[in-house]
Amino acid sequence: MKVIVRLLASLAFVAVGFVTISSGGKVITWLSVGFFALCAAVFALQLMPGASYLRITDEGFVFCSLFRKSPLILWREVSDFRVASVPRSHHKLIVFDSNNALQSRIRSVNRALVGASDGLPDAYGLKPQELADLLNSRRLRAISTD
Repeated sequence: MKVIVRLLASLAFVAVGFVTISSGGKVITWLSVGFFALCAAVFALQLMPGASYLRITDEGFVFCSLFRKSPLILWREVSDFRVASVPRSHHKLIVFDSNNALQSRIRSVNRALVGASDGLPDAYGLKPQELADLLNSRRLRAISTD
């Protein structure tokens, strides 16, 4: 639902920009129209089947964002899942640490910002805490049978 609202808002900004351009808009107006048109294209892509999903299996999970699919992340290679807020924006993310994660600069930045090396790009229609609880229960079930 959030993606649809963002798509409609972007399209509204594009429409307002074109109205402004027709009455003698400036370069900044063209740049704004271009930016919001690009945003609208990305949000439209997210609505396409297979563009975004979370697949949970007995072995682990795979997530996909804008058709970019992660490798299978094994339950035994991740820590507990929890909800964290991104500083300043207060956007809620589901975060975790991965045991096999390469220590890269971005993972160090992630750890400094939200206290974990990795995170999911979306809550996939659930509230962040609901998804974290679901993933934790699946993880506990999987590692208790290993």
